Amino acid sequence: MTEKRFGKLIKLSLLALCLSAAQFSHAFVVTINPGPRSLFLQVGAGAITGGNFNNGGTPGNNPDVNIVSTIVPFANVGAGSVAMTTNSNVSISPYDGFTFCSAPTQMYVGGYYRNANSGTPATANLTVTSPAALTNALSNTIPFNAISWISSGNGDPVATIPSGTFVGGATQSLLTVARNTWFESCLRFNYANAQIAPSGTYSGLTTYTLTAP
Repeated sequence: MTEKRFGKLIKLSLLALCLSAAQFSHAFVVTINPGPRSLFLQVGAGAITGGNFNNGGTPGNNPDVNIVSTIVPFANVGAGSVAMTTNSNVSISPYDGFTFCSAPTQMYVGGYYRNANSGTPATANLTVTSPAALTNALSNTIPFNAISWISSGNGDPVATIPSGTFVGGATQSLLTVARNTWFESCLRFNYANAQIAPSGTYSGLTTYTLTAP
């Protein structure tokens, strides 16, 4: 049976300056109708045509790579946590049109694992892979574990994807997705800002992946 995979990447870009140079009472996981074996993952901007998914909308591929960034002013370098924002304007859930996230402070992450065959794997796995460090043009680095996220969603007091911190240089598991379910969360990223780093634009690419054996 052919497995359809839809996905995209999220790019985290950190800007730093320094002195040397600145309505639900449960997690949003819902049952969907069984169908041909398929996976759909949306991180930030996505592509669904023909309406919302629960009304027959069809997922597609979106090549956009969204950016999460912050600027640390000279006087605040090393002074503690700084909130990051995204260039994604996705606030509305593609599942039902509900205003679930608060862009640009949060990044939408959602999707589904569908399979009509009960004899195949019962779950899919959502993971994220990040480099060991964010790097600037002069090869200065900031450890990627300086970036963390808080997971939530409007009207969703129990987050679907747990809050956490990038481990850096490895792949980490975020969520186990049951067969024939849709999931979604809104991630708000933060930079720890605990070190005095040389000025420059630091960037690193993370990859979110949804897979089923």
